[in-house]
Amino acid sequence: MGSAKSLLCIVRQSRSLVSRLKARKIFFPKPKTAEIVKYDISDTPGEYELLVQTLYSIVSSGTEGANFARPDLETIETGSWMKNPGYGNVGKVLAVGKKVKDYKAGDLVFSTQRHCSPFVINTRYDPTNYALFLTKAPEGLDPKNAVFARIADVSMSSIRQADLGLGDPVLVIGLGMVGNFAAQLFQLAGADVLAVDLVDFRLERAKQCGIKKVMNSRDWDKLRDAVMKWTDGKGAQIVVEAIGFSPVIAKAVGLARTHGEVILLGSPRGETMMDITPMLSDVHLRDVTIKGGLEWMWSVPESPLYHPSRFSKMSNLRTIFSYLKSGALVTEPLLTHLVPPERCQEVYDGLAGGIKGTLKTTYLGVVYDWTKM
Repeated sequence: MGSAKSLLCIVRQSRSLVSRLKARKIFFPKPKTAEIVKYDISDTPGEYELLVQTLYSIVSSGTEGANFARPDLETIETGSWMKNPGYGNVGKVLAVGKKVKDYKAGDLVFSTQRHCSPFVINTRYDPTNYALFLTKAPEGLDPKNAVFARIADVSMSSIRQADLGLGDPVLVIGLGMVGNFAAQLFQLAGADVLAVDLVDFRLERAKQCGIKKVMNSRDWDKLRDAVMKWTDGKGAQIVVEAIGFSPVIAKAVGLARTHGEVILLGSPRGETMMDITPMLSDVHLRDVTIKGGLEWMWSVPESPLYHPSRFSKMSNLRTIFSYLKSGALVTEPLLTHLVPPERCQEVYDGLAGGIKGTLKTTYLGVVYDWTKM
């Protein structure tokens, strides 16, 4: 918090002398390389803008890990989101533009800004830059806790897509943060959840988060037997694949019951060569529905100007914030690494071990601490 106060002092007391502020961000210059880059930003927010000092930003291991390892990274434009990671940020407002009405200096704000600090952000949502938005974080919610709302919001799309009934058996495959939050949310919604993963460490953390049924899925035959025993031979009503691995998706269909659903919460990546006819035949013969679970299917504003939907990103976040504040949604066991941004190379190297299938990984939830920069 000391650096935030120092920056605020600069903005308030030295405006006539200082027109630019030094900012820092995490950047991927080439494959498997992460570094801190310094650059200048204006110390004077525009009419509808905020100047924000980041407190904490959270790592999305799937998206950021995939971009970190992209072999073509050097050919991608410098300003691309693929080279400038991060999309979950909680910070303190340092200064506000002349026409800003709903925010003031000192407010705690949640945004989808990158791993950077300080930064300027517009308070007016721009649909042409749909993935960037902000809102106030609730008073009394620890900012280290609030930043996890970004990942839980990704998980929320599986709930919104599901044709869920009270007590339905739901199988969640993959217990990274996205799968863990999906399992927690389905439990809160009244489902009977079984959550599985290859990594015992993640299974233990899932239990600490209150997920009641967990199982190691290393042996798929044993998993199938367990699912059929759990569901009296019918299969799960809903299967959530939270990894994005095509061979697992293909096999997941066989764990859903007739007229059941498979929700693709993880983004499929990488080329896979396999015979998909058995999966397609299963879908055809048993009427299994495969649904996409991309979070951006929901509008950001609660009252969009066109094509209004029942749910929105803002309404989802309001629900998530209430669960975080009440303790219904558990985050403490997920925070495995709270590190300064300068250790970004170590972070992405560590996450890559888990992404590659290292079963001894201790990386799960990584949050960058910007308060001491």
